[in-house]
Amino acid sequence: MTSELATSSRTCWPIGKWPVEDQQQWTKACAPQSLFEDDGGGLAHLAEVSRNKYAKGWGRWVAFLTSHAADALDLTPAARCTKAHVQAYIDHLRDAGNSDGTIVNRLGELMAVTAALDPAFDPRLLNRYIATLRSKAKPVRSKSHVRPADELVDLGVRLMESATDRGDLEHALAFRDGLIIAFLALHPLRRRNLVNFELGKNLLRQGAGYIVSFSGSETKNGAPLELPLADMLVEPMNQYLRIWRPVLIACRGRWTRDVGASVWVSSDGSPLGQEGMSGRIELRTREAFGKAINPHAFRDASATTLTIADPARVCSAAPLLGHRSLATTEKHYIQATGLEAQRSFLKVIAEARNAKS
Repeated sequence: MTSELATSSRTCWPIGKWPVEDQQQWTKACAPQSLFEDDGGGLAHLAEVSRNKYAKGWGRWVAFLTSHAADALDLTPAARCTKAHVQAYIDHLRDAGNSDGTIVNRLGELMAVTAALDPAFDPRLLNRYIATLRSKAKPVRSKSHVRPADELVDLGVRLMESATDRGDLEHALAFRDGLIIAFLALHPLRRRNLVNFELGKNLLRQGAGYIVSFSGSETKNGAPLELPLADMLVEPMNQYLRIWRPVLIACRGRWTRDVGASVWVSSDGSPLGQEGMSGRIELRTREAFGKAINPHAFRDASATTLTIADPARVCSAAPLLGHRSLATTEKHYIQATGLEAQRSFLKVIAEARNAKS
């Protein structure tokens, strides 16, 4: 094992590097359940994105044991969860700068997968650690820097308006970044959906406008999403697709690869990836507001804007953010219904922007 793998708390071993027995048990745990037989795995009911999350959690645990207690990998999954190993794992995560809240998440992943892989697992030890950490967990990231959604829309509009030279790459990037920021402020998608946004699949022409559409297999909660593109973004989207996207596609850089149907294109003439997307959004928001705002924080901005502008419409935050269960939504905002949620939110943004003009 390399020193890099040994020292990084973020090292996450893929399934193919797990012990063979772990791989076999994982496959069984993810096996779908039949309708009339109790033969499915303990993780079969989860959405793919949730199973991926647990796989990463288990990959971190396996990587940790490999570098700190390799002999433990010869034991069953349940037998690895000794007090000494778990405490060392917690110390390892804490030394790497993880908050108690993040460590709770890591232990939750460990507990869920161990239970799914090994019926002999007793969760009481991990439950005690989780309860103790949760009782004193404090958020390490303040959301005080998150701007109201209308200010994010204004930033996007300013960037698009600054793009006047069709032959200049920086102008093309300014328009693209502005459109992304305004789009995300008005349609607070999860980053994975924003990055994997494709023409003809997720952005569909409908009359003079567009439909933003994701199937259930593409969303975290498994529910399909279909909403009209905000009216104020229809013409900017037309301009981007007609003028600025072709400019970016024509670029050639070190990492150039076929754009295909990707809506968002990098300065290398390639699909804009997650790191590139986050980096550009954080760069532009830092320049505008003094502190970077990451893509996920746009979701907080959307719900916060609704809450402040009109508490009666705060229920719109749930479907706007794609929360399926009331329990999930209540942690942040509350609940309501789909298309009306977007209409309500767009009305709030329009009111806020008109008040400043």
